[in-house]
Amino acid sequence: MMSEEDPFHLDYEQYLEPYVDGTADDIDREIVESHVAECSRCADELRDLLAFKEQPAAAIPARVTSSRRKQWLWQGPWFLKPALAMAIVAAVFVGTLAVFWWTRYQGSRPVGANLRRTEQPSPPQNSSSPTPSVPMPPREEPLIVLNDAGGQVTVNHQGRLEGLQQLPPDLRESVERALSTPRLRASPALSGWTTGAGDMRGGSEMQSTFEPLEPTDVVIETDRPTFRWRALEDALNYVVTIYNNKLRQVASSGPVMGTEWTIPTPLARGVTYSWQISALKDGQTVVSPKPPLPEARFRILDKLAVDALAKLKKSAGNSHLALGVFYWKHGLIAESEREFQALAKANPNCPIVAELLASIRSLRPR
Repeated sequence: MMSEEDPFHLDYEQYLEPYVDGTADDIDREIVESHVAECSRCADELRDLLAFKEQPAAAIPARVTSSRRKQWLWQGPWFLKPALAMAIVAAVFVGTLAVFWWTRYQGSRPVGANLRRTEQPSPPQNSSSPTPSVPMPPREEPLIVLNDAGGQVTVNHQGRLEGLQQLPPDLRESVERALSTPRLRASPALSGWTTGAGDMRGGSEMQSTFEPLEPTDVVIETDRPTFRWRALEDALNYVVTIYNNKLRQVASSGPVMGTEWTIPTPLARGVTYSWQISALKDGQTVVSPKPPLPEARFRILDKLAVDALAKLKKSAGNSHLALGVFYWKHGLIAESEREFQALAKANPNCPIVAELLASIRSLRPR
């Protein structure tokens, strides 16, 4: 609702311009005439428009079209308001006079007087002048430098590995942890396992010379492992028996004359197995290991780890450091030792690599 403080005024495009141009219909003309009879502001605007229309065509610039008339006239053309025009002319005259006297004053001052009031002069712009170089901060020397992967792998002072960018994040973290310790403890894949190979040498002399050798207390990559054992003197033959984690027999070699046997059919991946070797001597069967000695156990590397190892060999297969840590992490201790041996050969004077190799050797079954 329109308040008295904000009265209605005629719209230029809807009412005033059509009225002046003679294109308004009878209803709009009646609205305009009745409104200007009561509104002095709209009456003044209409009067100005009508006066503008009476201007000779030569006095109107050619660029002033009907579309610009509102901008030029509706906001109040100063040339139709004598008092405003005189005020503008006076302001322009006073400004021009002030500039003239200021210019004469500045010209009468001694040369160099202006320089004391200015800031230091800007150096001349010369495109050929050399740009001053910004000194770069000194580069921090790496904490560890290793010859690996056909080049160098470094570790910075924050313990971050620089190089081997293709490693997955979890393996990169394991490599950084191994280099910062630097000692490899029991493999996470063998957590909770009891290393029993060293305990088998107990009791009778017969028992100490007859025992499983490998695989024991490790994870192996192949699903068709080769079993090796220490011979029993004067034994006629041997039989290898394999059990699953529920102690059910899953395979047997039958009589074997030598001290090793490779299973002809693959075992299931990701499963932990145990095995025994029995020897026939003097008409009696001798079994090893048997309680109270620990079982000879091993696990077949699961399918996910096999796929991850294949990708690692494809992307970083020449990195003994990455492969050594991967094998250790997944319980392949013999393979891990082989990689760290190659890394130590490439870095003969590095105590960190020597300590890593010694720690992985200490995890090998005896």
